[in-house]
Amino acid sequence: MQMLNRYFTPFALALIVMAVYFRADEFNTAGLHTPMIAVSILFADVAVNWWVGRNQYRWAAWAPRFRQIQVWLNYLWASVLFYLLFPYWSPMWLLLVVAPTAAALTTSRLETVLCALASAGTMILIYWERQSRSLSPEFLGMALSQALFIIIFALFVHGLAQNALRMRDHNLS
Repeated sequence: MQMLNRYFTPFALALIVMAVYFRADEFNTAGLHTPMIAVSILFADVAVNWWVGRNQYRWAAWAPRFRQIQVWLNYLWASVLFYLLFPYWSPMWLLLVVAPTAAALTTSRLETVLCALASAGTMILIYWERQSRSLSPEFLGMALSQALFIIIFALFVHGLAQNALRMRDHNLS
């Protein structure tokens, strides 16, 4: 999880900052508090991930549960951030890759697939809701391509993590 925090947190911050910076006029004219809400959610995410990463080994028996909770909190926060900022910055869908990637590194293949399906399905539902409950064929194709990427990327990372564990275990024997 610390690797995820090291790489994905700055990435999420960059996405949010770019959305706010490049679309500041839309936020200002509409009088929206969306940027502050988004940054607050991101800071809460960082704080919880830091705390769990720092304390999960104190309660070793609870470490697997902590990781599962962290995965689903990442999913929840990414979903809310995507919902808030997608209308202003379309690359926000990439935040929905974070939770399945975390699941791929720390949970079973089944949990990874379930998290990836939840993220992909949530993305499509948010697109559908934000597009007045209809998706043009072109938009649906784009959404399905992105959903497929979320699932395939999570499975790819899970496979890499499992190979690394097998190599480590082989070298220990």
